[in-house]
Amino acid sequence: MSKSSESIPNPLSEAFNSFNATVSSLGISYQELTNQIQELNLQIAEKNRQLEDNLYEVNRLKRFLDSILNSMHEAVVVIDTEGCIVLFNGSAEQLSGYTGEEALGRKYADILGHQVSERFSPLYTLSNGKPLLLEEKVIRSKRGEAIPVRYSTSLMTDNLNRTIGVVEVMSDLSRIKRLEDEMQRIKTQSALNQMAELVAHEIRNPMGGIRGYVELLAEALEKDDPKREMIDHVVSSVKRLDTTIANFQLFARPVKPNFQTVELMGYLHEVLNFFEQRELADQKTIHLVFKSFLQKDALDVRLDPMLMEHAIMAILDNAAKAMQTGGGTIRVEVQEGTVVGDRQQKILITISDTGEGMSAEVQKQLFTPFFTTREKGMGLGLALARNFILFHQGNIHVDSQPGQGSSVTIMLPKE
Repeated sequence: MSKSSESIPNPLSEAFNSFNATVSSLGISYQELTNQIQELNLQIAEKNRQLEDNLYEVNRLKRFLDSILNSMHEAVVVIDTEGCIVLFNGSAEQLSGYTGEEALGRKYADILGHQVSERFSPLYTLSNGKPLLLEEKVIRSKRGEAIPVRYSTSLMTDNLNRTIGVVEVMSDLSRIKRLEDEMQRIKTQSALNQMAELVAHEIRNPMGGIRGYVELLAEALEKDDPKREMIDHVVSSVKRLDTTIANFQLFARPVKPNFQTVELMGYLHEVLNFFEQRELADQKTIHLVFKSFLQKDALDVRLDPMLMEHAIMAILDNAAKAMQTGGGTIRVEVQEGTVVGDRQQKILITISDTGEGMSAEVQKQLFTPFFTTREKGMGLGLALARNFILFHQGNIHVDSQPGQGSSVTIMLPKE
């Protein structure tokens, strides 16, 4: 009986053994899967680290390139294939007056294409693939200023040689153009100096003889002789010619300034009083107003009193003549401050009028010797004024609009 029971299989035991085997197999599989997951986690961690390193390097290179672009003196503008601005560096902001936020994403034609033909823009390169090298044009800033620039454009392509945009590099030529104008003015003035010296010499000698003979004739006539009036007119004309010749010589000959320490406010009061008495005594419709914005009542300056008086008088005279028809006000203001592009403190003497104003073309030639828009006058007054101000290491600036009067500012260095 016992032998037969031992030989009979036990289903429960077999099921238990099979379960144990399955569990053991699953344990092994789970361990293998766990090992694989750990290996994958290590690989993912390594890939993440590499990706972070790559992103850091990309950001570093981007910051490096942005730093280079923003440190460049040249304006750099990039447009995409739709003609929209996608890059606008710091120099482009300074040149145009637009911020990067204002320019990015907008059409190039709306920001830098005002009054500029497409032929002179990166849109030309975008449409036909031809680069523009070292050409010149004039762009309009946000403030409406005309700015001469030298520029180049070139296509931008990807690794499959597909066009992705155009880059334009621009350099501001304003300073160069001013220097070119200054050089031309210097050349012109040098030639005019020689001519003025020759004319003054050739006229002064016979003029002295004429004046002498006229004075002798005047002495020979009785005081009540009607011919004396004609003689007086001749003498008066000779004196005016003599003054003109003196201006010729003053313009032509080298001037050596005699600098002195002068209390500015008292000096200006004297000059303005003299001008009122000499030039405005008969001009009842022209009024002179003087106002000081200085921080203190007394301010000592170094200047040549005679030369500076001549310069101020010439500017005042020009202002008065601009209002001879309808009258108006000459306003003289003095203050301390700085000018654009110069951190040094300046003394600013501004002489403004409510006269007829000037066009841009007249302003360009205003300080050119012998240039005048009036029937009478030699056109030497403002040219001499500018020269005398330059002797003081100063400068002069004109702001005028036709029909809106003019403002002339003398800028002198402050000690």
